[in-house]
Amino acid sequence: MEIKTNGELPTVLVCAPVSKRSSEVFKDWIKQFDTINYPIFDVMFVDNTDDNGEFFDTIKDINIEGHKVIAERMKWEPDKEHSLQMLANVRNRMREYALENNYDYMFSLDTDIFIPKNGIERLLSYNKDSVGFYVHIFPEGMQTPCLIKSGEIIMGKGVEFLSFKELNAYKEYVTKFREGKLTEEELNLKHFLIKDDFRPQLLRMYGVNLGCLMISRKVLEQVPFRTHPTFIMGEDFWFFAEANDKHFEFWCDTDIRAEHRNQSWTEITSKDTKRFNMVVAQGSTEATGIEVIKHVWTIHWFI
Repeated sequence: MEIKTNGELPTVLVCAPVSKRSSEVFKDWIKQFDTINYPIFDVMFVDNTDDNGEFFDTIKDINIEGHKVIAERMKWEPDKEHSLQMLANVRNRMREYALENNYDYMFSLDTDIFIPKNGIERLLSYNKDSVGFYVHIFPEGMQTPCLIKSGEIIMGKGVEFLSFKELNAYKEYVTKFREGKLTEEELNLKHFLIKDDFRPQLLRMYGVNLGCLMISRKVLEQVPFRTHPTFIMGEDFWFFAEANDKHFEFWCDTDIRAEHRNQSWTEITSKDTKRFNMVVAQGSTEATGIEVIKHVWTIHWFI
């Protein structure tokens, strides 16, 4: 773990968007911090429930002994703003708070994800730009690790995720490497597979789930959370794209699978039909023009 020049441990802000939808697991999510080993962290959650503040009233005064809790509310109006844009706004508010209050790291941890009691110091010990534990996404029977292979968006398929079969193959390779049991042919592949001989469990990916990701301050200073008014893609993918463009790295600790207590999604609709000209562009938010256009097309999108 990187120790600051004054001998202090890094400060961490654990952050999560929250809504009434996650109320069933939220209390358990808060309770997990009573057992976390790492001493220097605060917790911030931002409620974006579409109500008059009733849910926020039930959670705003939550306490965690020995740690500061920051509770905020950002009212979301589905008929005026897409859910993914609202999520980007919430995450960016937490990012701004982390920067304004001089935290060394922001640990993005969604309210249905649970980590081991040594999880924070384990991730900090790697001293990476961004590093997390892997979690599954999608419902039973379709589950896959939220580990993104590249920034390419495949028409008709979307983003390409690493499969559990591929992840397990990597973990088996690491086990044989640790035990000195790789064949000569397998050793010839080590340079392509293992990027850290001392911590071979670390797998570098294009993107690692925002639901369980430790993000360093230097990344937060240069990469905001956002989406696009006409290209409705998750704020996580925009974050990964810009961070990679700025040569930051994403790593996954493949030894740990965080517990993901999936919550069912509520369908969100509005009366408006909007026509989107969708442009997939690559570049930073401060760019004065589009640097690389991948695809351009027009569709009808119902929200």
